[in-house]
Amino acid sequence: MPKAPARRPPLLQSSDFTSYLNEKCAQLAPGDVKTLLTQAKAIRARAAELSVQRPRMRQQIDFSLMLVEEHWAGGCPQIPYHTVAMLSVALLYFSDPLDVIPDWIPTVGTTDDAVVFELACGLARAGIERYCTWKGLPVEGLLRPPRRAPEKPKARRPAAAPTKARKSRR
Repeated sequence: MPKAPARRPPLLQSSDFTSYLNEKCAQLAPGDVKTLLTQAKAIRARAAELSVQRPRMRQQIDFSLMLVEEHWAGGCPQIPYHTVAMLSVALLYFSDPLDVIPDWIPTVGTTDDAVVFELACGLARAGIERYCTWKGLPVEGLLRPPRRAPEKPKARRPAAAPTKARKSRR
């Protein structure tokens, strides 16, 4: 019987995308945000095409643009710049059609973009939650529910060792 071929690890893992996001987030300057906002109309048009195929990503894109635009206008100074930068990097990644998986490939072309938005929203979770609370917006649909740590089985106490009865002194 022939052996099954060994499974190869994926070429890219989520840790690769996380490293990319963190690196670009640290490099993002306010001028880059300004440049991004000049592309907002085109980004919204591309996102509109995703309504059926990737509705969650569409919601994340719309939300990200709203937050970044409001930040740029000075409307939400209490939101950490890390959140603004992280979502801006995700938007810039989405705006480039020639990324890891070129967007012109049917069905799978936006898979990497969806991964980037999921990771960016997860990395910017605290700021997103703060913004949503401040604006009275629901967080549902933007963020994955937080992972619960697996419950540890309760440790069983060992049975008490039998003790010798004390002799009573008379």
